[in-house]
Amino acid sequence: MRSRSSPVLLAVLLAAPSIATAQEPWKLGPDAGVSKGSFRLNLTGYLQGDFRYFSDWEVKETEAGELRRDEAEVRRVRVGLDAVWRKLNLQFEIDPLQEGRGRLRDAYAELRFGKAFRLRGGHLKVPVSPEFLTSAAKIDFAERTMLASELGPGRDFGVMAHGEVKRLQYQLGVFAGDGWSHSSRAEITTALRLVVTPVHGLDLGGSASLGEVDADPVAAGATLTPRGLKGLSPTGYEFFVPHFVGGRRTRVSLEAALSRGPVSLKTEVLRSREERKGQSSTFTDMPDVQGDGWAVSALWRLRGEKKRQPGALEFGARYESLRFDDVGDDTGFAGFGNRARNIKPGSLEAATAGFSFWMTRWGRIMGNLLLERYGEPLLAPEPGRAGNYVTLLGRVQLHLP
Repeated sequence: MRSRSSPVLLAVLLAAPSIATAQEPWKLGPDAGVSKGSFRLNLTGYLQGDFRYFSDWEVKETEAGELRRDEAEVRRVRVGLDAVWRKLNLQFEIDPLQEGRGRLRDAYAELRFGKAFRLRGGHLKVPVSPEFLTSAAKIDFAERTMLASELGPGRDFGVMAHGEVKRLQYQLGVFAGDGWSHSSRAEITTALRLVVTPVHGLDLGGSASLGEVDADPVAAGATLTPRGLKGLSPTGYEFFVPHFVGGRRTRVSLEAALSRGPVSLKTEVLRSREERKGQSSTFTDMPDVQGDGWAVSALWRLRGEKKRQPGALEFGARYESLRFDDVGDDTGFAGFGNRARNIKPGSLEAATAGFSFWMTRWGRIMGNLLLERYGEPLLAPEPGRAGNYVTLLGRVQLHLP
């Protein structure tokens, strides 16, 4: 896979040093980078190795092969470049472990006109959900929240303005879709996120996105792909299949974060809604599919003046929920099929407790205890048993500072 933006970014990266002041010598930075005049180039990236132990349940691969059943795996390998020249910032990152379009992560250019206004264009994250906008190298637990992973958007090509005006932060963008590597990708999507800081240590915000899903055209012998969002557990088990959708897809979220010394609290709710125009077996309209997710977490830094410094030790706990259903009347037979008019609800609640320890500025280890409980026993990994499903997660992370 080769992105159109990749050659342009690499060409600028190679040309920028010659533009910098010729008289100044190259300097090695404290991190993995070099600088010359007003030009700076850093190598970025990280590697994550995950370990799992499924303590009380038999792990079987699903039909779609989504379940993360490996007891040990290299989860992510991110390699990239970060270049700065005057007001221009370039970011480029890939993950060679991913397949196809998923290999391309960040690939954008940003012009910094000031703190109040910056313009970014390329392949970047659609600004919905603070959990999604946080790098996988910096999240508080081994897995992101289900609402961010399953209801939220992904990366796509677009243009975004962002900045900070007094106590208000904003992100506003227009994108070619809501997830370039996702099979559920919508068409042109607009997104807005606002965060206000009324007092020091307290952030309140919300975000929204709007896009249009183009269903596959019906043709004799054609294999149609359902474009709806799906529900995956933190262990990767699919408890809600994607449905055939067509029409408007909306997302609305609210967020809050409070930090006081070594203690921090976070909460987020996100609702998605997808139209199903002409998606019944007889090509009539059906009630929209709605996904509702929420999460609340607490973190306590036992040691270290701040996060991600050598010797810092942090403990945390999180509780979250994800539920899918249709918005129509609950009449008639409730089915599991991806063209069911009355959808059988699929839901999951999960609790996570764990720790993070930053060994050095180059390394971090994590340990999580995960408990999952399914709302519909027939949709659980072991049909008929709603829960509890207990999994132990460990992670070793090596990264460039």
